[in-house]
Amino acid sequence: MDRNKRPYLELFPEEREKLIGDSRYLMMTLPSIIEVGEKTPLKMVMLNFAGMPDEGFEGVVNLRPSDPGLEAPEKITFETKDLGRKLVPGVEATEAGVYFLEAEVEGTPSKPVPSNPVQAKTRAETRLYWGDIHVHTFFGNCHADCAKDPGFGYWYGREVTQLDFAAASDHLRGLTTERWDRTKEINDEYNVDGEYVTLLGFESSHSKDHGGDINVYYRGNDADYFWLDREDMKGTKPMVGLDVLWEWLDEQGKPYITIPHHTGRAAKYRNFELPYYNRERETLLEIYSMWGSSEARHDGYFLRGGKTDGKSYFQDALLLGYKYGVIGSSDNHQTMPGTPFSILSSSYHHPPNKMVSQGLAAVYATELTRAHIFDSLLRRNCYGTTSTRPILNFWVDRTPMGQTLSAEKETRKLKVELSSSVLPCTIEVVRNNEVIRSHQADQPFTRLVFDDDSDASNHLIRNSPKNPRPFLYYYVRVTFSGVYNGVSAWSSPIWVESTG
Repeated sequence: MDRNKRPYLELFPEEREKLIGDSRYLMMTLPSIIEVGEKTPLKMVMLNFAGMPDEGFEGVVNLRPSDPGLEAPEKITFETKDLGRKLVPGVEATEAGVYFLEAEVEGTPSKPVPSNPVQAKTRAETRLYWGDIHVHTFFGNCHADCAKDPGFGYWYGREVTQLDFAAASDHLRGLTTERWDRTKEINDEYNVDGEYVTLLGFESSHSKDHGGDINVYYRGNDADYFWLDREDMKGTKPMVGLDVLWEWLDEQGKPYITIPHHTGRAAKYRNFELPYYNRERETLLEIYSMWGSSEARHDGYFLRGGKTDGKSYFQDALLLGYKYGVIGSSDNHQTMPGTPFSILSSSYHHPPNKMVSQGLAAVYATELTRAHIFDSLLRRNCYGTTSTRPILNFWVDRTPMGQTLSAEKETRKLKVELSSSVLPCTIEVVRNNEVIRSHQADQPFTRLVFDDDSDASNHLIRNSPKNPRPFLYYYVRVTFSGVYNGVSAWSSPIWVESTG
């Protein structure tokens, strides 16, 4: 595949000038987890303020590792032929540790720009992959002023924002058999095992009394899209229950997962007190997107369109017994997955949020394939962020995030590990929606270990409508400050259940 292909010029040649700006933003990405001695590439893109590669950029970028244990070239020269993008091979960690690179563009007053952190291990059986699986294209008949072809989105995620996986998830009201078949063709064109994964998905809209908006993703690329021959399916609020969607999906016989999003939005929310819940296939919630945060009613985050006062948030769902892990994704209607820009000056984009971030999904998997990414999502082996790529791990005893352990032990040992090139930040450990430990982190690697020796029986939630067993849960929230004020990450929870 031609990596210098520029579909934005092929599709929108008349719009080229709108994609060129004076401001620049250097984006540098390393694989999050590598092995000591493994040669790994550094991906660099000089973005203009429209979120596109600055094709005319020429200059020298000086690189400095955070620690001598990471070896990388000292200088990188951008030439016009690079089209604003560089793939720098041969970055290597000589010993185990957490590292990042800082870049400084010669001749500019800008402060050094950090890459994401990279964790070097002697043996890395599991890797950490980054994606955006909530991206709209013009196939969905939404925001025709800025939405683009699915091929553009997959190209952008791979070549510009340096994602590992992505998904076009268009509104059903715009899909046709021809568009759906073309989506599958484009998915297969861009999917390369070990390099870049594309997932097949769509967004199913439901009225607030019937479950709200939810996305469907398939494990394979040979499934169909949901449709009922009724007039309200052509609008934004079909009076179709989520149970009808799940029944239809089950009848297809194709492995799937459904993920609700912006559940607290006032105009069309998810009422978690309604009976809709698919415990086996609805294992995740999109906690953050360009719309804002759905963690809690009073979490301090903006949510476009206002927030409902109902039980419609991640924390409400947990208390009611839903077993939701979390991801972030963008809900981007410019077909630009993973873009770091949310408010852009160009008329090519609409300003959906007051925050300069859009949401990313972090997935732990042993291989970068459709099956492995899907299975990790289904197992909740993942977490969500607003925009940056911290490495977050969380255990209760030896149970990792997204899983369940027995409440038999009197003392539960909690461990949080955070690697970040963005500092300072606050790590909060939450039990049953209450913060039980807060820690200020100012180093690239932080390990927080403590015992919760309180009597578990005093915290067990009993008689919840969605979980017959008494349970409690923990999750981790990371909030960054300083110039990165408002940037956050959330772990998937860990549940502790009584066997009695």
